[in-house]
Amino acid sequence: MGRLRQMFHSALKFTVYKLLFPTAYHLGAVRKVRQKAVFVELHGPSNNFGLLQDAVIQKGGYAVQEICLDYQKDSFSFYWRCVQMLWEVSNASHIFLNDSCRALGAFRMRKSSTMVQTWHACGAFKKWGFSVTGKEYGEGYREMERYPYHRNYSLVTVSSQEVCWAYQEAFGAPSSVVRPLGVSRTDIYFRRSFYRDAKKAYEKEFPDAYGKKCILYAPTFRGTGGHADSPGMVDYSYLQKGLGEGYFFIEKRHPFVKEALSVPKHLEGFVSESRGLTVEELLCVADICVTDYSSVVFEYALMGKPMLFFAYDLEEYYDNRGFYYDYKEFAPGPIVQDTKGLQAAIKEAGRNPQKFQERVAAFRLTFMSACDGHATERILQKVQIL
Repeated sequence: MGRLRQMFHSALKFTVYKLLFPTAYHLGAVRKVRQKAVFVELHGPSNNFGLLQDAVIQKGGYAVQEICLDYQKDSFSFYWRCVQMLWEVSNASHIFLNDSCRALGAFRMRKSSTMVQTWHACGAFKKWGFSVTGKEYGEGYREMERYPYHRNYSLVTVSSQEVCWAYQEAFGAPSSVVRPLGVSRTDIYFRRSFYRDAKKAYEKEFPDAYGKKCILYAPTFRGTGGHADSPGMVDYSYLQKGLGEGYFFIEKRHPFVKEALSVPKHLEGFVSESRGLTVEELLCVADICVTDYSSVVFEYALMGKPMLFFAYDLEEYYDNRGFYYDYKEFAPGPIVQDTKGLQAAIKEAGRNPQKFQERVAAFRLTFMSACDGHATERILQKVQIL
C-alpha cells in the first residue's frame, strides 16, 4: 500500500509541476506584458511587502496585486490557487516573492518579466535550499534539480555583501543576481513614528508591564512548517523567583506554530504571549531579545540592544539543518542551554549592557550594512519601477 501511495504522489507531482503549471503559465504568457506588479505570499499575509507595495502604488502607472497561496502540501485547492496565480503573473512586468515557491520554478519565465526574490529573513543563519540537500530538513539534490524552486530569479535582495555567497549557494544563483540592496521591510525601523506607535500599542496591550524591563523570547519552530512546535523549554517559574517583579516576558511564537502559550495563574503579570503586536513592534519595545536560531537576530541588531541565545538543542539542530556560520562564533551574545544559564545572562546584561552592545554593533556592521532605511528605494530603482 505504501508503494502504491508513493507512486501516486510521484505521478501527481509530475503531472502538476511538469504539465499543469507550465501550461497555465505559457497560455497566459500569450498575452502582452502589462505594467503590473504581483506580490506572491506562499503562506498567509505578512509584513514583508508593505513598503514595496506602497512605493509602487505611490509611483503610479502599475496595477498592484497581492496573492496569498495559503500553502497546503498535496492539496488540490492549493494547486488551483497556484494555477490562478500563474495566470496573473504570466503577463506581469514584475513578480515579487519572499519564500521558496516551486510553482514559480516549474517553467522558464518570459524574458520581458522580472522576478524579485526578497526572502522573508535577513542575513544568513540556518541553511535552506541547495545548502540542505541530503540533510533531514532538506530534499535530495536530484529532486531539487528536477523540480526547481529558484531558477527564474532576476534579482535576489540581501542585507549585506557578507551574506551574498550564502544566497548564491542556497538558490543556485549567479553572483550577478544576488545583490546587497538591503531588505525592504527593515526600512520601517528607521522611522521614529513606528517606534512611537509600537510603544503605545505595547502599553495598551500590557498595562501591567509599565516600568518593567521587557524581555522578548522569540524562538524559531521545531519540526516542519506543516507540523511546527514551539520549544517550551523556558522555566518561567524559575525566572520569576530569580529575577523578581522588575521583568516582563513576552513569548512570540513562530507563525507556523498554531498552539497558544498556556500561562499559569501565578505567572500572570510576569509572562504573556502577544497575539496583537507584530514581531517588528515587539523588537522595537524589547530591552533584551532572547532567541535561538531565528533570523530576528538580524533585525534586532538594528536596535543595538543585548541579545541572548537559548540553544539547548544546538547539536541536534546542527545535524538536522546546519548553519552558514559557526554558531558559537556567530552569535553576538551569550549562548545558554538551560533556564539557570538564561537567568544569569539576563542579570549580566542588566549589569553590563555596554559589553553586549559592542558585540551587537560589530554584528550589525557585518550582516546588516545594506539596511539603512533606503532599501525599498534601491530595490525599485534596480528593477526600473522608480
